[in-house]
Amino acid sequence: GCLSVRVYMATLIVPMAGRSSRYPDLRPKWMLSHPMSNTFMGIAAIQGLNLDFFDKIYWVTLQEYQDKYKFEKGYFEELDEVGLKEKSEIVLLDKETSSQSETVCEVIKKKNIEGFIFIKDSDGYYECEIKDGSNQVAYFDLNDMDNINARSKSYVELDHNEVVTNIVEKKVVSSTFSSGGYGFSDPQEFISVYNKLGEQDGECYVSNIIFEMMLSGSKFNGLKTSNFKDWGTLEAWNKYKSQYKCLFVDIDGTLVTNSSHHFPPYIGSGEPLKENIAALNELYDNGKARIILTTSRPERYRQTTCWELERKGIRFDQLVMGLPHSQRILINDFAKSNPYPSAAAINMPRNKNDLKELLR
Repeated sequence: GCLSVRVYMATLIVPMAGRSSRYPDLRPKWMLSHPMSNTFMGIAAIQGLNLDFFDKIYWVTLQEYQDKYKFEKGYFEELDEVGLKEKSEIVLLDKETSSQSETVCEVIKKKNIEGFIFIKDSDGYYECEIKDGSNQVAYFDLNDMDNINARSKSYVELDHNEVVTNIVEKKVVSSTFSSGGYGFSDPQEFISVYNKLGEQDGECYVSNIIFEMMLSGSKFNGLKTSNFKDWGTLEAWNKYKSQYKCLFVDIDGTLVTNSSHHFPPYIGSGEPLKENIAALNELYDNGKARIILTTSRPERYRQTTCWELERKGIRFDQLVMGLPHSQRILINDFAKSNPYPSAAAINMPRNKNDLKELLR
């Protein structure tokens, strides 16, 4: 067989020019930090796509956001960190657009974009593989997730060949909804259909453009997605963030029976508290906790301690040594973007296997 060679440009467009009205009194939502990676929400939102497929990525937002927040420097640093800086460009619009569709039209015209475009929402995450430059709609099934704001979605109906037969905004016509990704083989057709719909009342959604194109005979394929995360509202974002924890965990008396460098049992010879270790390892393994081990053991015992932790199967991210043998107080700030209470403390009886219960 012959190798197929892609001859068209593929462009990812991430519209970020909205007012984030469902995130009152905060920075635009795409500027908020992901609870585990600390990256901008906008950058975290595209990490589930096969990004090698795209030749260019346009991040489209308002000039006023750069003027007010000076975000560009930090955004490019993070794009560099994830290997996307070279193919990325931030496009700053002078004035607010009426819809996501208009934002996309503006960047197509500004940058003379040709070839395949894929539009990805900046306030959600999913995983999928884009394989070609056809018209397509990324979708997810309501039955595969809990606690979704069903009224805020556009819904798609598909035939047995995974071809879209209907797409409707804010009305539940099926269990499959658009997960916030839309592919178009011809950007100029997108603009002409938008212009045709321009006189209609209310916001022109991308789903309206797709529906109009389907009426004119265009075919859209369904693109199945997995691991969908909805960050569309502040409530949904805070619920998502609440799964993640940064745990500061003492070693002696908590993960191993208490040991000392002064007298027996000496450092390294404590018995593993297996149920506590298992509870901590479970959190570590599911990727939802950063584990920082703390201890008053002197720094000179670091190698001995690391050997002990490895031998007893204790997984962790960082080890802080040489703390005073005194009361420990955790102080942390809270804000709308990091709601109260932003810190908690657990006191547990020494050498007891109670950690799992206390972490609930």
